[in-house]
Amino acid sequence: MTRGVEQIPWAYDALIRFFPGLARWRSELIAMARGRVLEVGCGTGLGLRDFGTDVDGVWGIDPNIGSLHRARRRLPAAGLAVASAEQLPFAKASFDCVVSSLVFCSVPDPLRGLHEIRRVLKPDGRLLMLEHVQARSRFRARMLDLLQPPWTAVTGGCHPNRHTERTVESAGFRIDPDTRRARGLMRWFVAYP
Repeated sequence: MTRGVEQIPWAYDALIRFFPGLARWRSELIAMARGRVLEVGCGTGLGLRDFGTDVDGVWGIDPNIGSLHRARRRLPAAGLAVASAEQLPFAKASFDCVVSSLVFCSVPDPLRGLHEIRRVLKPDGRLLMLEHVQARSRFRARMLDLLQPPWTAVTGGCHPNRHTERTVESAGFRIDPDTRRARGLMRWFVAYP
């Protein structure tokens, strides 16, 4: 895969800070985590500091070792591992909560990644997710489809036109409609196995 913005730690941090509303949504999502938590695609660890006192332990995985070095400096107590969403190095039912924030646009096989998350979640666990998704209007969806190949190359893997909510449900999760937020292309929700 081509190296892109998502694989350059300082550029990723700057991009997240450029969108304060997105950072606020991400912090609110992370604040809902309870018990033993896994953050899939923790990147440089910006979100690791936002976990509340109801968290018993935090693990973060990311495929980029440079990002994990930064994450280690931000939260030395967190368990960190170089891994992909499609191959989580954890036993079945290891976590009470899995957090995914702006990750599944870049996971090469999102359905497989979500099946892995379901595997490592406890039966009563929950998935907290923030993603951007395909546009609803036909015109905007077509624009995202046209933009996708160059965008994916520049960012190093981001697909702006994925139907992530549909994929989450195809992986056997139930999205709680009471938690679902939608603003433009952004979606925020809690899902249960």
